[in-house]
Amino acid sequence: MKIPTPRGGTAAALAAALCIPAEASAGNWQEDATIGGFDNVHIYTPDGRSSIGDGKALLIMLHGCVQPIDNYLAANLEDAAEEFGMVVAVPEAMNKAGYGCWSYWEGATTRGTGDYQNLIQLATALSGDAGRDIDPNQLYIAGLSSGASFANTTACLAPDVFAGVGVSAGPSIGTSASGALGPCESADVASRCRDYAGSYAGHLETQLASIAHGTEDTTVNACYNEQNASGMAKVYGVARLPGINTISDGARTAKETLWQDGRVSMLWLDGVAHSWSGGEGAAGSYISSTGINYARYLGQFFLENNRRAGRDQSPESSQQESSTNGDPIPATGSSKPGGGSPSP
Repeated sequence: MKIPTPRGGTAAALAAALCIPAEASAGNWQEDATIGGFDNVHIYTPDGRSSIGDGKALLIMLHGCVQPIDNYLAANLEDAAEEFGMVVAVPEAMNKAGYGCWSYWEGATTRGTGDYQNLIQLATALSGDAGRDIDPNQLYIAGLSSGASFANTTACLAPDVFAGVGVSAGPSIGTSASGALGPCESADVASRCRDYAGSYAGHLETQLASIAHGTEDTTVNACYNEQNASGMAKVYGVARLPGINTISDGARTAKETLWQDGRVSMLWLDGVAHSWSGGEGAAGSYISSTGINYARYLGQFFLENNRRAGRDQSPESSQQESSTNGDPIPATGSSKPGGGSPSP
């Protein structure tokens, strides 16, 4: 199965014909937007809508430390956007800790403070703009390293807003800065997540989580992959399924373990170091072309397992494939067996 060719040229022609505002033009990046409490956000708007719900999905993507958001313009995020009808927004942190990190270990952890508040405002501002045609039941957040931990924390704080979270090479929520680079720091992810959610905890019953880590990552301790996945599974009250799937994206692979009802997935990204896994042709600091396109994986995982959006038809299968014992099976879904300075 092949990745669809991005349709920027077609989108530009349609935008001109329909007088779509340039800042929301389909099939293009809108760069350096000021929105939702952030001064600098790159936004990609796809041509089409999500095949479920009523409108486009939204993925907010958080950068790592010492990583400019411009790097994500070459991370193949638009491939996932076009394939799954998903707007992608990449904000630059406003309240950075040292080394340009998202400050997951500093300040108050509440919905009304710092970049936690800004991310909630960004999601609601984008989904509340009728011209962007975003379904509020398909809002997701993901990130790399410090951005991953911050995304996970935000998803716990605002499960009413975010239907799913993607965590790539992220230290566990509530851990210290030293825990990112040193020995594994133990964390009760489930207890912390429920505490962060507070009166919004009921919305955790319909949230999803995908946790990933590169097999060649020597920066952030690999222990967090299992700790985060098991912790979020405990939050959702789901059991691990037996078996391990192999996800294939061309020649690139990942090993996938699933929990009940497709609520949690855990990936080991084969050959990927401490980077966002962007798939073939991806480029930039802390952007890897060695592994699968994780944004596409997230698009498929969220599409198949979303528990909030209406479904008038069965979702189309992704071009990423999965296999158990060598036999191809769908890429994600509840029916499958599942087997010094802060980091970026």
